[in-house]
Amino acid sequence: MARDDTVGPATGGSLRERMDEAHIQPGGWLLASDVEGPLFLGDFIAEALSACLKPSGGVVEAVPSYGQILYGEGYAAFSADTDALRRPEGARCGRTSPEGGYTLAQEGTDTIFALPLLLAAGADYSYLERLALRSPETPGAAEMARRLDEMGWQRVGITTAPQQPYRLVAERCGWLAAGRLLGSPFPLMEAEALLRRLGRWDVEIDGVRAYLRDAYALIDRHSEVWLDGSTWRRHFSEAGRKLLRQRFRRFYREELGISYSHGERAGRSASTALGRVIEACGMVGDRAKAALALGLARRGGGLDRLVTMGDGANDALMLRRACWSIGVNGPAAARAAAIGLVTDDMRHVLVLLQLIEQGGNDVEDVIGRAQAELRGAALVHRGGDGVSAKIAEKHQLMKRRLRGEFVTY
Repeated sequence: MARDDTVGPATGGSLRERMDEAHIQPGGWLLASDVEGPLFLGDFIAEALSACLKPSGGVVEAVPSYGQILYGEGYAAFSADTDALRRPEGARCGRTSPEGGYTLAQEGTDTIFALPLLLAAGADYSYLERLALRSPETPGAAEMARRLDEMGWQRVGITTAPQQPYRLVAERCGWLAAGRLLGSPFPLMEAEALLRRLGRWDVEIDGVRAYLRDAYALIDRHSEVWLDGSTWRRHFSEAGRKLLRQRFRRFYREELGISYSHGERAGRSASTALGRVIEACGMVGDRAKAALALGLARRGGGLDRLVTMGDGANDALMLRRACWSIGVNGPAAARAAAIGLVTDDMRHVLVLLQLIEQGGNDVEDVIGRAQAELRGAALVHRGGDGVSAKIAEKHQLMKRRLRGEFVTY
């Protein structure tokens, strides 16, 4: 089958098309922020996998769940396999534009690997939308947004998560324009329609279910489960993790026929329809996030009026490429950003943004003035590779407190 059979609007437009949708106006400051963490809490794809993926029959519901383990170990295998494929990060302040396109080798784009698993589990768009609409606002995010509007700032949310459910969340909350929430495609029902049209539904979904049965058996065989008060806990052994990562690789790389390399994919098609759908999706990973933030800044007030904000590893490149950046409640983000912030209230971000707007041209000066104004209400510190293990732990603890223990990124 030709590649064009799986490529369509549902697999995501170009970065330029996404930027056009945001309707950024010339002039002024721009805040480009990750969505899950700084703006909304939770991870609805992880929540869907945790709820939907489990063996049939009598199952002990334990923490971490089967779905959480599958998500976490799949991410670990993907990260190990793609580390050598990722391009150098380049210079801070956007002096070097992100190179090339955006591919499955980007940090964070393994989100699309949940698609065949959720299809096999019977999940649909309405289910994902219900989960997304349940996502609470991060404390203080709505007030931060309103104050930024008063200050004349433009705001855009950039996420690896599926775009459409979060656009519904934006419409519901009212303080972030839906067109300014830029995310990844997740063509769940389009993939099902394609498989059925090609007569491939039964054979390919049976293959997914076989992978899940193997994965559940590995988790059961290499786990200990015990009752901790009122909660069942599961310990998954290192030997089991190694075997599950090997099974992940065999399923995605060999059975679905997926490649992470753009150059390799250009000369051939994946061996399955599901593989072709996954490869065709223009996922918003770390390089795409950086490209979107810089491109939108050029359409607005320029790179010197861009502030980026994020809490995860897939935000790191976007944070490094901006002159002003805030890593909030995440150790990887803090080490990538100019400024680190540990807080349970996004209104504290306003203090930093106001100081930057008022003419702060020295990071240390902005940090010092913010520390004096916040008076211990939040931890503000210098970002970069020199972030200590103690401060990194404070970031991780706050992230777990706000977003839950098993957030992948």
